[in-house]
Amino acid sequence: MSGRPIDHIVLAVRSLETAAQTYEGLGFTLTPRAFHEDRMGTSNRLAQFAGQNFIELLEVDRPDLLAPHDFQQTPPFFSFGDHNKSTTRDAMTMLVFAGDDARADIAAFAKADVPTYAPFDFDRQATLPNGQQVTVSFSLGFATSPDMPDLAFFVCQNRAPDYFWKPAFQNHANGAQSITAIYLASDNPARDAAFIGKLFEGEITPVDGGLSVACGPQQAVHVLTPDTIAALDPSFQVDSYANPAFAGIEISAPAARTTVPSTAAHGVFIARAVRGA
Repeated sequence: MSGRPIDHIVLAVRSLETAAQTYEGLGFTLTPRAFHEDRMGTSNRLAQFAGQNFIELLEVDRPDLLAPHDFQQTPPFFSFGDHNKSTTRDAMTMLVFAGDDARADIAAFAKADVPTYAPFDFDRQATLPNGQQVTVSFSLGFATSPDMPDLAFFVCQNRAPDYFWKPAFQNHANGAQSITAIYLASDNPARDAAFIGKLFEGEITPVDGGLSVACGPQQAVHVLTPDTIAALDPSFQVDSYANPAFAGIEISAPAARTTVPSTAAHGVFIARAVRGA
């Protein structure tokens, strides 16, 4: 099976303004700052791609207002804001898959014995390229692995896609077109690749230094040993992470460019895959 396409990544940063300046300096066009509901306690700016996926730069800017995790209720409540509040450095904290029915995906996770949580629905205001304010809406279905306690996965059902995806936000000076791969540093690639593959029956194949999980026909998660990750980006301090960690992303572009190290991109390295213009 080819698995499910990647919708976006969440890159939690301590200063959204600083991270936005960095990513704009790297040639990404970003959406205006948008605020989530107080119970999430977060705000974001996005780098949307024509491939219908995106990078979410996220700041927990209202930590005292967010709703905390509640794993005692039935079903358990997973807090988007609480999870991102817990990170102590700029880092990729969440990998998100596309979906049309978050509740059906939650049921499928449970059937596959994947730890999951109550569905989460929310709205937020968005600013279109012409300055118009609109409401965008989403339903999320979370999943976690006890072996990857610093990370979370979820499916994102976009309930207002016509307001969300805008070509004017998808034209990047660096030529970026799509997220093509995610890199995960793991001391146990077989275990962690098996979990990711189980989410959407993504095919698992061996690669140098680990395993690759198919995410739809054109994307993958590469689960690699820390030494392999360090060879790709010596600046990513794998020894600083006691648990598996998202280390990098691969972006398609018409021409190859030098990999941006994690120290220059707020916790993830950015590799380039050459694709047609």
